[in-house]
Amino acid sequence: MVGSSKNRNNPRSKLLWLIAELLVVFIGVYGAFIFDNYRTNKQNEYRKQQIYTALKEEFTFSSEGMKQVVPLLDGIVTEFKSEYEEGKMPKPKRFHFVIGIRTDIWEAVLQSGALELIDVKLVFQLSNYYSFIRFAAEECKIFDGLVQQYIIPNADKNIEEFYNIKTKKFNRKYLWYLESLDNMNNYMNRIQKMTDSLLVEINNCIED
Repeated sequence: MVGSSKNRNNPRSKLLWLIAELLVVFIGVYGAFIFDNYRTNKQNEYRKQQIYTALKEEFTFSSEGMKQVVPLLDGIVTEFKSEYEEGKMPKPKRFHFVIGIRTDIWEAVLQSGALELIDVKLVFQLSNYYSFIRFAAEECKIFDGLVQQYIIPNADKNIEEFYNIKTKKFNRKYLWYLESLDNMNNYMNRIQKMTDSLLVEINNCIED
């Protein structure tokens, strides 16, 4: 035991003991770091899959809804425009262009700071999508406001209120109506295409 004590008091032995202790500490710290990093990665992967799954459910619901609404609105607008072009002078009326796309998941992702977990390409596409949704929704509100201001109060008036009887075209006061119908219909069709495209992209991210 005495010899062992002397060996430990030897400068070279002290250095070896110090190195050994530092090595143990390093291994312990590094091991904890590796474990913590592994746990964090697993948690991030779980959160990412949760986000993708929620987005898939949201876009599947939106896609199904758009497939029903868009053809219906497209048919109504096409019929009105055809009658207009044929000189039948259809009375303008109120069309309900409502953007019923939910934004809950996207807003939750933004508020949680989880953008770094999502594929960069998908983040860019989602950002453009929801920006266009906000723009289209605002345009729908403007259109509906004009309809309530100019169309509904004059709904019971004679056709001369709306048309030049000689040309069978809208009076200047109502020229915005036909252009707005086209714009609203185009917005709806574009949103449907974007929704379907994003659903494909989300499924690809889930499969990767």
